Amino acid sequence: MAPPAIASLDSYSREELLAEAAAGAALTDAKPAPGLPAHLKVAGDLDEAARRYRSNDAVPTLAELKRAIPAHCFKPNTLRSLSYVARDVVALAALYAGAYATHGTKAAVLYLPFFWFFAGLFFWALFVLAHDCGHGSFSRSKTVNSIVGHVLNSFILVPYHSWRITHRDHHKNTGNYERDEIFYPLPESEYAGIKGIAKWVYANTFFLACFAYPIYLLRGYGNRKQHASHLSPSSELFVNDVERSQVTVSVACWWVMALALVAATYRYGASIVAVYYGVPYLIYCTWLLVVTFLHHTEPGTMWYNSANWNYVKGNLQSVDRVYGWLENLHHDIGSSHTTHHLFSAIPHYHLREAAAAIKPLAGDLYNVSEKPVLSALWEAVAAWSQSHVIPDGTDVFSIPAPSRSKTE
Repeated sequence: MAPPAIASLDSYSREELLAEAAAGAALTDAKPAPGLPAHLKVAGDLDEAARRYRSNDAVPTLAELKRAIPAHCFKPNTLRSLSYVARDVVALAALYAGAYATHGTKAAVLYLPFFWFFAGLFFWALFVLAHDCGHGSFSRSKTVNSIVGHVLNSFILVPYHSWRITHRDHHKNTGNYERDEIFYPLPESEYAGIKGIAKWVYANTFFLACFAYPIYLLRGYGNRKQHASHLSPSSELFVNDVERSQVTVSVACWWVMALALVAATYRYGASIVAVYYGVPYLIYCTWLLVVTFLHHTEPGTMWYNSANWNYVKGNLQSVDRVYGWLENLHHDIGSSHTTHHLFSAIPHYHLREAAAAIKPLAGDLYNVSEKPVLSALWEAVAAWSQSHVIPDGTDVFSIPAPSRSKTE
């Protein structure tokens, strides 16, 4: 049997963990782990930490990985990228045509679940294409990226530049729990500062599921910043006048879409807007949460403090995961996500080729999960619920698999 996780955050029951964090009491301290440098304070799964830990100089450099990738993989083709937009828009138009044709008929009872699932999926696919725009991998033209990104993101109520800026920060700091922007384990002092129901939400509700992303856009993640709204140019998320002016434009576009939905509600009724936009929107938000959560919370993956982190090592803690026949429909966002994290300028349609090129060089540092998605999600949520708070001063944290509580 594996030794208890360091100092065994995963041996705490959920109630004990919440009670200690709420009271500001110290969790069990991080400690040195066998097989790792003695000076490191390690938390989580000691066995996995010892197996997976590499010093910064033992990890391939970004330049070494880049040299393994064919040069054409870094070259976006605007027309090809636009063809994916056209595919998704046509698919959505067909779904809405079917909804119009069946509205008010008995067939609607059968059609609506089909419509909700696939409309939500294609909302999510549009988000992935706007995500490429934000990385500059949609087109070589900044103007094209900005126009397409604003149109697609505004339709699904995302302020383009706001999200682009914070997502850039996520890529720059992936795997660094002191600087990453989302899904990082919370140091106990930061968690203790989270007040009221928000603390319960972090521990028990999978971030309120389909409502998680809208809440994130409104208030951010964690407790480092007190004003972290993506809908405010004065937010702490944006650090200079250029960013704030860009965000102002994106927020204005967001309001155009929001007011269009208000007008549609006034014209057609709240139930129509809820059924034909609201439900697909919430399904898209669920897709976004599930996919991004599973990219970064697989049990066994590592989080580092700044002193023990570097860009390649941190981004190699992302996890590739294939979503079966749905993978093509959401533009391979799961199957080559680690490669995307390392080289975000690669268009989605070249990611599989690029991933195949760097996997031999990265070796067992490259994470691929073949677990069924639903069981992987169940495991990751359970692991998060037990281990989302780590001791202050932790150098290395390996996410432990869900385990028994002390009372068992």
